[in-house]
Amino acid sequence: MKNDPLDARENRLNEINHLMTPDNTIILVKANIPGTNKNIREAHLLVRLFCLKIQNLYPLKKAEIKVSPDGPYCLFAVDTNNSLDIKKHMVMIEETHPLGRFIDLDVFHLNQFSLSRTDLHIPNRKCYLCNQDALFCSRNQTHPVDSLIGFIENQVRSYLRNIVTKIVHQAIITELNLDDKFGLVSKSSQGSHQDMDYLLMVKAEKAILPYLVDLFEVGFTSDHLSNLLEQTRPIGIAAEQEMLQMTQGVNAYKGLIFILGLALLATGYALSHQQDFYGIYSNVKIISETILDDFKKDQLTAGHKAYQTYKMTGIRGEAYRGISSVQSAMKLLTDDEDLTLRNVLKYLILVSEDTVFLKRAGNIENYNEIKEELKQTDVTQINQLKAFNKKMIQKHISFGGAADLLIVAIFLNLIRKEFY
Repeated sequence: MKNDPLDARENRLNEINHLMTPDNTIILVKANIPGTNKNIREAHLLVRLFCLKIQNLYPLKKAEIKVSPDGPYCLFAVDTNNSLDIKKHMVMIEETHPLGRFIDLDVFHLNQFSLSRTDLHIPNRKCYLCNQDALFCSRNQTHPVDSLIGFIENQVRSYLRNIVTKIVHQAIITELNLDDKFGLVSKSSQGSHQDMDYLLMVKAEKAILPYLVDLFEVGFTSDHLSNLLEQTRPIGIAAEQEMLQMTQGVNAYKGLIFILGLALLATGYALSHQQDFYGIYSNVKIISETILDDFKKDQLTAGHKAYQTYKMTGIRGEAYRGISSVQSAMKLLTDDEDLTLRNVLKYLILVSEDTVFLKRAGNIENYNEIKEELKQTDVTQINQLKAFNKKMIQKHISFGGAADLLIVAIFLNLIRKEFY
């Protein structure tokens, strides 16, 4: 077992030699992880991030990330023999990216040895902790491995928090900024919500945002999915309380805290466990496997009444099914133009069960009638769109549940672009 990392390096070098030709340059992407365990979750995330970055720089096919006892890695064959320019570019990435110090972007051309910084007259890399020459600290074991690993973990998670914060904010604000969305609050209208407006929704978003990102981090650091729902309930409750305090008691995003929170938990877990994008949906389903037990509790909420009367499971059922409505709606989400977003929202209203919408409709007949009217409305025709929007405002109809699902769809689309 002790020789496994050495065998892995030899096998990797054989792969490089097999790919190498006089007309190409090979790039090896590998996490720069000290110690014997090269397969920590941060190593896999780092390789994923930098593989995507390189794929965006050069006309390359998606690379397969391979796992070995020496850590995850991927190889690219770039159609150029100008290996020095490639090396300069890789060094620039290592030096300027916030996580560049934790990645090795090695370059090979007609040689089993990678080009070095010395070949380019560039100074050696600096130590994570003391800013001395990294080779010196490594050879002399200047710092405990645990200290180095802890530093990497903190830096990676800080980077992730920043990225996910921006993505969640963008998803919520993109939906909020959409006008003429069937009676929902927008920049120009309170819609059918007399107790809400744009500024209140912005305040509510600011209140819940840190808690949503906390849920992502819990998912990223978790080893199991099955207990996450109960484990994270206090975070969701704290988010609701912060929101209600900010809005003076108005429930702006309670449903969103639940369903987007689940998506964030599932996404964090997927990224730390090397799952593909569709693993996120499976994770939501596993996390939510007991969610329908809520209906066994004696409560008088609109959701419970809808279940007792019509067996509608609402947002809980959406979670239980692994946000299946969102998964199918993602096929329509080709861009973030208003028309596309309205079409996706329309689709989500038609295919999902919204118990708040049912409550405002008054009964199941009105609920189904409004859905049918929306189905017949061509949202590309401004007159039809305006007429339906006006009618929903007059009837005080809210499609808040579908709006929450639209935000989740926008969020997952941004996650896919960033990490997949």
